[in-house]
Amino acid sequence: MSHVLDNPAWHAVLGPQREFGRVSRLAVRYQPTISPIAALVEDSDAAFAELAAMTAAGEIVAVISERTFPEPDWQPLGSVPLSQWVHDGRVVTGEETFDVLGEAQAADMYALAKLADPGPFERDTWRLGTYLGIHADGLLVAMAGERMRLPGYAEVSAVATRPGYEGHGYATRLVRALIARELAAGERPFLHVRTGSPAERAASRVYEKLGFGVRVRSTFQVGRRR
Repeated sequence: MSHVLDNPAWHAVLGPQREFGRVSRLAVRYQPTISPIAALVEDSDAAFAELAAMTAAGEIVAVISERTFPEPDWQPLGSVPLSQWVHDGRVVTGEETFDVLGEAQAADMYALAKLADPGPFERDTWRLGTYLGIHADGLLVAMAGERMRLPGYAEVSAVATRPGYEGHGYATRLVRALIARELAAGERPFLHVRTGSPAERAASRVYEKLGFGVRVRSTFQVGRRR
């Protein structure tokens, strides 16, 4: 039997985050203003066709799959190798208080994500969970939040620091606070790291110190609906 984390978006959109998604028999996806992430129950032509039916022309989506997006409905845009990390459950103290980010900070969050490129982040991604931030010099200089949520698990995501403000431990402090929140709620934190990204080595060291370990490696296939 497969683990829910083998296909987290499937279980998130079918479960706690259904209000943010679109659902069919073989495919699910987040609404395009929320996230480009989608999921298939199987790598079949029928599943890709169902995903195409809920995707507008020109929209880009990403799925965990070893199969590239099939022509002619899709234009394959490449693949992104990922490592999935899961927290070991050890108690983490997160006493610091950070700014809770929401609709009033949505534009600043989106702008920071575009600068720091922590992964897919759309204008309404912040609606998926708790987002915490640090401000300095009148700017949002760091943030981290929650993306996919499925039974028993919550994903730490959008860990971003504004260029020029690195070296202050902002990411570590924010992630620690999120871990503490999630463990207190009875959820196991997990996250994804892009394999081969420039920040992979540094990020991996931080996550290991915070209690994360690699569970599995997978591939996000990215495609544009024709």
